[in-house]
Amino acid sequence: MVIRVSGLTVTYNGSEPALRDVTLEFDRGEMVLLMGPNGAGKSTLIKAVLGVVRPISGKVEVLGSDPVKDRSVRRRMAYVPQARSLNTLAPLRVRDLVEMGARLLPDSTDPDGGLDGRIRQAVEAVGLADRIDRRISQLSGGQIARALMARALAQNPEIYLLDEPFESIDAASEAMILRALRSERDRGKVVVLAEHHITDFSLFDRVVLLNRTVIASGRPEEVLPHLPSAADGHRSDR
Repeated sequence: MVIRVSGLTVTYNGSEPALRDVTLEFDRGEMVLLMGPNGAGKSTLIKAVLGVVRPISGKVEVLGSDPVKDRSVRRRMAYVPQARSLNTLAPLRVRDLVEMGARLLPDSTDPDGGLDGRIRQAVEAVGLADRIDRRISQLSGGQIARALMARALAQNPEIYLLDEPFESIDAASEAMILRALRSERDRGKVVVLAEHHITDFSLFDRVVLLNRTVIASGRPEEVLPHLPSAADGHRSDR
């Protein structure tokens, strides 16, 4: 497994656990949707996989390593946050933002023949080629979300971790990002997306319902009937 989470429990400042005894696995060529109410621990799970929060018990393995101890594994993961998390006052162009991701990939392992080529390929994949030299302050919320996705694509990671990237963006931008993610999944990448606002569940190979612990995990048609249980925090038999 590319990502293995075993008996994971995470707390913040000794409070009620944000995650409790979570066990999950994510494999290559898999696109997984994390769902659950606000405060369910979706963001905490992504941070644990990234290695930026430490569990009080259990463990996380990413590509065979502990991401807290082995920082090199973080370069093989790309994180895509909400569009509103980006400081739009920063004097950045779309090109500059995407270059941040592109520079995380050494030229020696670059499959696309150079930094500039990788940047252009990424912005084209999300429909921003005509805005590559625009400042991010001139973009709409949906375009910012696409630019953040382009930054991740330019990194050419093995794992994509997205934390509610569709908050307050337009349907066209959502569709374009999902299309890019499906293409990456088809290349054998792992995609884990935490989101409330999804219009087409059939795009996902698996849905995980989370409310501090795993409520259900399986094919969308198997799991979605358990949504009321996720709100209540009751574990399913699945």
